Amino acid sequence: MATRKPSARTQATRAKLIATAETLFAEKGVASVSLNEITRAAEQKNRNAVHYHFGDKDALIVAIFEKHQGPINERRSAMLAAIAENPSATLAALVAALVQPVADRFEDPDGGLAYIKISAQLAAANLLRYFHQRTGKDIAPANWPDMSELWEPHLKHLPEPIRDHRMSLMVGMLFHGLADHAVFREADEAELANTQLMVSNLIDAICAMLVAPVSQATTAVLERP
Repeated sequence: MATRKPSARTQATRAKLIATAETLFAEKGVASVSLNEITRAAEQKNRNAVHYHFGDKDALIVAIFEKHQGPINERRSAMLAAIAENPSATLAALVAALVQPVADRFEDPDGGLAYIKISAQLAAANLLRYFHQRTGKDIAPANWPDMSELWEPHLKHLPEPIRDHRMSLMVGMLFHGLADHAVFREADEAELANTQLMVSNLIDAICAMLVAPVSQATTAVLERP
């Protein structure tokens, strides 16, 4: 049986609830905003509007991520395809494929900045994995499975636990770096508000972190029984 397409009115209501939630979550924090507050701010007469359209807050957050994952996936897929065709592609090109599609959200007036801030919140609280486990949907970072084989040649010098730690650090650097930059953009603080410079520097910093040699101190900890 074919799935019935939501009416234009339903789609408009969902879009307004998502946009309102994006703004409130970004400004006040995901944990601090109630569904009733979202409903009131979205000027919905039905007090249960969020429950009706999404079910709960978790599903609403997933809807926010799904809204932005389309353009992120499209840009990243194109960048990864170019890398896959180039045997001499650098680590910087691979890191750029992770960073740039997310940084592009700065230029999206329809909640792009809020998406970056919300992503940083969830990354800090280690909730990105939670949403994947609860909903079965990988909300961030997009296209991760497609990138795993491409990372391997650049990280083979690292023991597996160190590699896994650094990959996790990379995600944190991505979202927190962009979220911090959002503050400078809003304050218009000269060079610190230069997004192109920030993104290029972030890519450099992530590359340096990934390829840094493992210290003797870390090796000693790793080898302890």
